Amino acid sequence: MRGFEGLVDDAGVRGIERVRQVVAADFVDVDAAHDLAHLDRVARLAATIAHREGLDPHVAALAAYVHDYHRLEEARTGATVEPPECAHLVRSAFERAGIAEETWAPVPAAVDATGRFSFSDRFTEPAQGVAACLHDADMLDAMGAIGIARAFTYGGTIGEPIWEPGEDLASTYTSGRTSSVVAHFYEKLLHLRDELTTPSGRAMGEPRHRVLVEFLQRFHIEFGDGPPGRDPEGPVRPGGTPAAP
Repeated sequence: MRGFEGLVDDAGVRGIERVRQVVAADFVDVDAAHDLAHLDRVARLAATIAHREGLDPHVAALAAYVHDYHRLEEARTGATVEPPECAHLVRSAFERAGIAEETWAPVPAAVDATGRFSFSDRFTEPAQGVAACLHDADMLDAMGAIGIARAFTYGGTIGEPIWEPGEDLASTYTSGRTSSVVAHFYEKLLHLRDELTTPSGRAMGEPRHRVLVEFLQRFHIEFGDGPPGRDPEGPVRPGGTPAAP
């Protein structure tokens, strides 16, 4: 299994592969922004961060593969679902993959940490240990070029417009539909750099954050709703439009 060389021993890789196979079957119909490719990327990132931070890459990768089961429930119910509500699905995935409970015991707490941000309506203390590695890995996959691609893929799936300049931007992030895909950048994605909790995650996040900023600068030039040189990280003026510097 590619991506875990030098991070996880052979037995651990075989366990990760079994979990991946179970999850792949469960996630056949999930939206493209939260598909198996997303889980693969987050698993590799989480294992890499854990290794660099002196933590367990095996557990970090296992947690990554099951961290989005609430997305399945959201697709099924049409309502927002929090990760702790899907703990039974996580347990089932590990049981079907034959992973001993003592191995995956830290995983539910790590999964619960993925959706917690200081700028959101769902926040507790910052994640620690393996949970911090998974949290940072999931955030990194929402940043940079891949984050841009995922944002527009998901926005298209749920029917969001590209950008509505007159709409107010939410001051507190809440999971679910927003006024436009570009609003999601201002309400969530631009904040993620400051939410990264590990030294390794922060170092990996800087170039991805710059990509988001550069994209928005170019977007507003081409959209025609602001002057060149607009600072996407600057203040927001009434009406929801980011202010020019």
